[in-house]
Amino acid sequence: MADAQAVDNWIRKNHFTLRRLHSLLGVVPVGCFLFEHMLTNSLAWWPHKFNEQVHWLHELHYLIWLEVIFIFAPITLHALYGVLILRTSRNNIREYPGYLDNWRYVLQRLTAWITIIFIIVHLGHFRFAHWFGGALYPGTPDPFGLTRAGFGWGLPPALWSVFYAVGLVAAVYHFVNGLCTFCITWGITVGVAARKRVSVVAAGLGMLMLVWGFMSLAAFRLQWGEPSPADLHGAPGASPIVLNDAHAADNQQ
Repeated sequence: MADAQAVDNWIRKNHFTLRRLHSLLGVVPVGCFLFEHMLTNSLAWWPHKFNEQVHWLHELHYLIWLEVIFIFAPITLHALYGVLILRTSRNNIREYPGYLDNWRYVLQRLTAWITIIFIIVHLGHFRFAHWFGGALYPGTPDPFGLTRAGFGWGLPPALWSVFYAVGLVAAVYHFVNGLCTFCITWGITVGVAARKRVSVVAAGLGMLMLVWGFMSLAAFRLQWGEPSPADLHGAPGASPIVLNDAHAADNQQ
């Protein structure tokens, strides 16, 4: 109890610094990574380009340390302090339902929970699938085929598509709305006019990222139809991925 009280006192004492750090990590590097990740995934509309990009990323030296330092650690810190904020925050949407900022406040916190669940499942589903008996992504000859096959593992492809669509919308909203609050927190936007301009830019950025995200979903789930038996060679325990005729032809172009 004494240790818990000491931690609580330390958090309260350093609240200002921790909130600034939490805000900063949400944009740099977490938000920057999300932007890059969505852009890379959008290349799945052109499977050979997607494979080239994924192979380039996986061939980076010390990739796991780059991921830990610039992705996993910042996301974890941002999420942990975010959960603390979620547990202590209160909304007044019932008392003042007509205020847009109140709705944005509530949605920011709702999408935070959805995004946390989404990230955990997404990492287990793809990046660390080999921990659970799945296929190993780094080094696979066909990342597109393996990712596509992943939409047939464990759940029906339609359910995976719904899950990723919801997670995609939640993550993008949480980022772009957080970008607006970041600009307020750090004194970048001062006044109503400046806030409106940043909101418009953030909304445009969010729409672009959603287009990229749904392009990737369409490529993995819709463009090529249901996963073929050849694709499912990437299921748990398998190694090489055999390209099906549809995207094999695309890769040869």
